[in-house]
Amino acid sequence: MNVIQYNQDYQSDKTNFKISDKATELVKKFHLSVDGLTLKNWKALSEILDYAAAAEQKIAEQKAYISNLESLASTDMLTGLLNKQGFEQEITYAIESAKRYDEKSLFAYLDLDGFKVLNDTYGHHAGDLMLLQVGAVLDQSIRKTDAAARLHGDEFGILLTKCDIEKAKERAGYIRHRLRKISIKHEGHDLYTAARMGFAVIGKDSNVNDILKYADHAMYENKRKRKNTLNKYHMS
Repeated sequence: MNVIQYNQDYQSDKTNFKISDKATELVKKFHLSVDGLTLKNWKALSEILDYAAAAEQKIAEQKAYISNLESLASTDMLTGLLNKQGFEQEITYAIESAKRYDEKSLFAYLDLDGFKVLNDTYGHHAGDLMLLQVGAVLDQSIRKTDAAARLHGDEFGILLTKCDIEKAKERAGYIRHRLRKISIKHEGHDLYTAARMGFAVIGKDSNVNDILKYADHAMYENKRKRKNTLNKYHMS
């Protein structure tokens, strides 16, 4: 019987059987468990291992494809932030964390001042440039454990997790301050923005719909009260 002893270079030096690195490692383990492998069985074994490796690669590619689709489904295509669907899932995680660890989080609802006027006056391209800048500021201003989203039009949300609520409000104030410094140039014009904010505290008894409703109400109430004042950037 023609018996082949294991050689790590065997597949490239002595045969035309091309198998993957992972399959080669499995063959090595097989050789270590027996005295040798017949030439007749070598081809069958290598084909089986190669098929298994190819199947595993296909599964990995399909998982990556599905993961990418899920990411696209929860991402705002303009800013790259989460969309409303993705953000609601993050709020759900925060509520679950509150129930399990008694941790509180802060949801800040943001609405840009005068965005409709900017959009109507200078066009959608200028509006998109402003939204991109706002998205970049929000993304750069949060931690990895936090989340930021474009919820609708010129409305955004930030979720500050696992933190003291008063300190979280201070952080939100810092983010609002950074938004005031945004400036874009469009057809010779310098354009600026600012944001109103409304807060909702996420605890163990919270639910997603109420959180969104409370923060939205707080933001619009703040907007109504401050509409005719000079303090454009008041934060509730």
